Amino acid sequence: MSDGWRPGEQDADRSASVREHLSQVLASDAFKGSKRAQDFLNLVVEHALAGRLDSLRERMLGVEMFGRPVDYDTANDAVVRVKATEVRKRLTQYYQSLSARPSVRIDLPSGSYLPQFSFESSPVLSPAPPPGVDNPEPDSGFIAQPPDAPRSPARTFGLKISTRILVFAAAVLLAAGALFAVLRWRAISTSRQIRSIAILPLVNFSGDPGQEYFADGMTEELTTDLGQVSSLRVISRTSTMTYKGTKKTLPEIARELQVDAIIEGSIEREGNRVRITTQLIDSRTDQHIWSQSYDRDMISVLKLQSEVARAIADQIRIQLTPSERARFDRPQQVNPEAVELYLQGRQHENTADPKGSVAYFRQAVEKDPSYAAAHAALANVYGWMGEAGWMPYAEAFSQQRAEALKAIELDDSRPEPHLELGSAAMNQSWDWATQKREIERALDLGPNSADVLVTYANYLNRLGRSKEAIAQGKLALQVDPVSSRSFLNTAFICYFGRQYDLALEQMQRAASLQHQPDESFFPLGVIYVEKGLYDEGIQEFQKIGDQPHALGHLGNAYARQGHVAEARAMIEKLKGHIDKTGIGRYEIAIVYAGLRENDHAFEWLEKAYQSRDKGLTYLKIDPCLDPLRSDPRFNDLVKRVGLPI
Repeated sequence: MSDGWRPGEQDADRSASVREHLSQVLASDAFKGSKRAQDFLNLVVEHALAGRLDSLRERMLGVEMFGRPVDYDTANDAVVRVKATEVRKRLTQYYQSLSARPSVRIDLPSGSYLPQFSFESSPVLSPAPPPGVDNPEPDSGFIAQPPDAPRSPARTFGLKISTRILVFAAAVLLAAGALFAVLRWRAISTSRQIRSIAILPLVNFSGDPGQEYFADGMTEELTTDLGQVSSLRVISRTSTMTYKGTKKTLPEIARELQVDAIIEGSIEREGNRVRITTQLIDSRTDQHIWSQSYDRDMISVLKLQSEVARAIADQIRIQLTPSERARFDRPQQVNPEAVELYLQGRQHENTADPKGSVAYFRQAVEKDPSYAAAHAALANVYGWMGEAGWMPYAEAFSQQRAEALKAIELDDSRPEPHLELGSAAMNQSWDWATQKREIERALDLGPNSADVLVTYANYLNRLGRSKEAIAQGKLALQVDPVSSRSFLNTAFICYFGRQYDLALEQMQRAASLQHQPDESFFPLGVIYVEKGLYDEGIQEFQKIGDQPHALGHLGNAYARQGHVAEARAMIEKLKGHIDKTGIGRYEIAIVYAGLRENDHAFEWLEKAYQSRDKGLTYLKIDPCLDPLRSDPRFNDLVKRVGLPI
């Protein structure tokens, strides 16, 4: 590129080269996940190429790009600065990803909204700002270019006059358009207040892919904090995480999640500092409502989460209850190393690896014994491993109870430990009253938690209230509409409600989404067996391997299919598990029920009762026990477990 070339002059080839390169940049992995970043870069480049340099002021960009009024407060509304910072980082990511130097390069210098264009082996050039254009961001240096050759006085005078007229006319039109947009937005907002929201995965701008766990973890914690607002429907993390790196536009995402607004943003770590940038977008109008950046040290990261959640609630004019305000305002500090370990543990937990997460959570509470969230997470994984039969019941549920109590002692404002305390009471002691009380407390603290709603549904199912359970399952899908785990949970709820076709339909929905394949083996197996598809069910159980729960249902399926020898072989395997871990008594009972050897089935149910086997919590609803229900011994056992007849 020659030194004298300026965008906007008669050099179509140069402009065409820039536009061609721009299209490559916008289609790259660095940009295709954010339509707003694409639109911003496209806008500033096109203004520069056309010589519309007055349009590259911060205020004008705020009006044109984000629908702000012409007189908006740029000092307190950082929407343009935030988006420009994101675009600069995405440009850096793009050029770092290239294996060879491009023939054209576009840069957006720090402190400026005026892009620079450079060509291979040519100096960096950008349009010269017009007279009187101040530095858009005064705290950093604007990169100015050598002025054009002097003009004749008459020509200069005429150009200045015409430019001023055009700028004035454009400002009037922009002001009118902006005023119309603001009034229209306010009218819509008044008639349709934001009642539902989704927080998309925060983009990791740390420059280190190894920090993805931190960005994902902070997204989850922010979702949890905002989810405690009872008057707002907040989409679960398991659904929003499916949009990580998506090419879908924000309106498309909003339609799929059925939300009024979306939060998008980024997170950047540098040493012990954390910077979070968030933007609130009204998905009904695709208008930016608010944006803000927060910079804190790691010790205050919990307070930062609450601060961001509180700011979002204030911006959408949600009325917080006194207790909700108190939760956001509570003082919170935590050991930075404990946060690191906790978030790494959550990463393992969220990929269906509770065993792998235990060590991280244990180290987190050792680093900071007052870290309530880490104690609650430990309670969850102990309960998970106990429910799955991966850990002796007595050990798992006693640990679950102890960690839940500790978490509640440290911070009674989170729903998770109440959920875990209730589950431990049910599984360990058949204490249904405590289970009910703790679920009600969890519902009060976490009305948007899919986990809370699913746990409540499972509680109702165990009591034999299947219609209510299925209704709760549907509510859980409203806050977790596009995650495979939500449909897996709903499939189990429908299975125990004897809605087998509906359960299979939920499994098919789960399979169409991102999922861990091994999570589907057991639910598919039990559903197939109850539909009479024994071969298919047996194949699913065999995929699980030598696990007590799978062996029990495999033996039951063999028995109902008439393969007696194979069924009895499962009983012998289960006896081996009882010797090792104490798990398998209830499973032997369901094999004998399938064989129609009722006396043996009741013998093993009694052994399960004496050992406090958690399987007995399913007495009222397990289809495998149907051959025993007419026997008077069955209702006697139901009463002793504390369940209603």
